[in-house]
Amino acid sequence: MLKKLSLAALVAMGSMSVASATNLSDAIQNVELTGYTRLRVYQESDKATQKRWRTTAAFNFAVPVSNELKFHTDFAFDWDIYNDGTTAGSANPVNTHMYVDYTNGKANVKLGKIAVNTPVTATGVGEAVAAGAIATYAVNDNITVAAAALDDLVNTDQVTVGGNDTFAGAVIYNSDVADVQVWYFNVDNIIDYDVVVRADIKALKDSGVTLHVDYAQSELSGSDDTNTYYNISAKYSMDEVCVKLGYAATGTDGGTVTLDADSPLANVLGTEQQYSITNTTDNSAFYAKVGYTVDAKTNVFVAYSAVDADSSNEVLVGAKYNYTNKFGVYAYYSMLNADSADNNEARVELKYTF
Repeated sequence: MLKKLSLAALVAMGSMSVASATNLSDAIQNVELTGYTRLRVYQESDKATQKRWRTTAAFNFAVPVSNELKFHTDFAFDWDIYNDGTTAGSANPVNTHMYVDYTNGKANVKLGKIAVNTPVTATGVGEAVAAGAIATYAVNDNITVAAAALDDLVNTDQVTVGGNDTFAGAVIYNSDVADVQVWYFNVDNIIDYDVVVRADIKALKDSGVTLHVDYAQSELSGSDDTNTYYNISAKYSMDEVCVKLGYAATGTDGGTVTLDADSPLANVLGTEQQYSITNTTDNSAFYAKVGYTVDAKTNVFVAYSAVDADSSNEVLVGAKYNYTNKFGVYAYYSMLNADSADNNEARVELKYTF
């Protein structure tokens, strides 16, 4: 938490014009700062730009207005430098989110320029951002309902939404036995409906086994085709060993059921170069991952995925080392063989979270 922040920095954040039950000096002293800084270095074997340096940072400020109300302003930059001298992204920080967060008992509302946290969107730097509102209400200890109304939704890489109105609703159930989410999405002139169900079955958790199921069904505007996708996986975790096996598939009419390949619904295969098949047609994938905890700070793992559409397979070996509880190193080496292209990729990542 950042205990003190200069008035100039507060003005740079966008300041506040909201009537406040907290005076300005107290608000400045209690500004909360969270985020991360990250450095990634990639080495490719069969791409035109074989080496890439990627620097990313996110700074999330929360300004208390009252006991129930906070004003959030987030800044980030994400910049790639390639070995041929080209760049991508921006080396200058940009405002990524700015919204009011209101909590009163069991209800929460976020209004403004917000991150969109759903199964079909991703929320990292450069991911889905919308102008609109998201609300949740805890019905009881087990059930939460959610609704979203978005005027503009940008930075989605599978379906371009733009200024088309987007609506979503959800029922989320959590218990010691199972966690279940049911979502409904509609995007004017693009998606008539998209229904998503996700479930984690924890009934066997004492034996170290967790089962996971995804199912999605959608229909695009102007089409009679029904797009389907499902994913089933089982994970065993006990002592130092963790093993996960899974299978995912899309229907013969299409798999356009997610807005972003990095979304929780899509990003399931466990490898790095191929990790999603949600929006492909008549496709399937098998995947597996085995991890071993060497000590309290070190984990090593190997992963495999095979995708039917282009007869591809990827083998990945990697390791994670937590230098402290806030700073860690993640490295892997991936070997992808595919009908379309082969590529070996190495990546080292250093990340500090605050």
